[in-house]
Amino acid sequence: MAAKVLVTGCNGLLGTELVNALSAEYDVTGIDLREVDIVDPVVVRSFMQQTRPEIVTHAAAYTDVDGCESNRDLAMSVNGDGTKNVAMACREIGAKLIYFSTDYVFNGKKDSAYLETDKPNPVTIYGQSKLAGERAIADTTDNFVIMRIAWLYGAHGKNFVKTMLRLGQAQIEAKQAGKMTDPLKVVNDQIGNPTWTADIARQIELLIGSDVTGLFHATSEGECSWYEMTRQLFRLRSMDVDLLPCKTEEFPRPAPRPARSSLENQRLKQLDLNRMRPWAEALEEFLRKVEDV
Repeated sequence: MAAKVLVTGCNGLLGTELVNALSAEYDVTGIDLREVDIVDPVVVRSFMQQTRPEIVTHAAAYTDVDGCESNRDLAMSVNGDGTKNVAMACREIGAKLIYFSTDYVFNGKKDSAYLETDKPNPVTIYGQSKLAGERAIADTTDNFVIMRIAWLYGAHGKNFVKTMLRLGQAQIEAKQAGKMTDPLKVVNDQIGNPTWTADIARQIELLIGSDVTGLFHATSEGECSWYEMTRQLFRLRSMDVDLLPCKTEEFPRPAPRPARSSLENQRLKQLDLNRMRPWAEALEEFLRKVEDV
């Protein structure tokens, strides 16, 4: 009989991918805010006692990085307290908890990729709230995997790749109509690991089938800037878009962006469990498979 897997945040960018990927092999139930408010410990406990999943992949989160800056209480409530509620319910029923954290737990000032052993020092409310979730899990249960991920894109929900394709196509159509257009500006001084949600789902499948626990980094191999990623994106799509690199300071945002938040999948490699591939290879397959993105 297939193991019972619960996916929180099932309608999000990652959650939708997890439900689709894991349903082929597991008995998957997906929940979102409409079904279960993770901030309410009574509701969470009752739901988990009734459904009794064996594995919980916790993708539900308040992920609006800029919004978190002006809604600190909400961010801490959802990403910190809500995660603790899920962890406590998992402990009670003996379920394994897989939690998705973020590169934003680091300040981005290191001159190389971050390892699992590096000390977190978040400079945003979002990063602080996700780190609070990490610590709540570690203080509550031993049967967990914390997976730090970054720069996600995929077929579902809003993400950078979809936005750039839309803006690039708009520029092409404007030029074809004889209109004057400005180059598309993309920041070239933020470095990270663009990661396809389908690759995260494949990595999760491997970890579910193993008995490993603890903290892991799981992003695509290699690093690049947003500008370099966009340039590769348009090249792969054969889109003739006028593109211009720029500095982060040209696009001021409420939440500061880490300059270099790339992650190294050290623990996955040490345990011979790393399924993550080079970012450009994953991006190429994504564009090939998801034609209507």
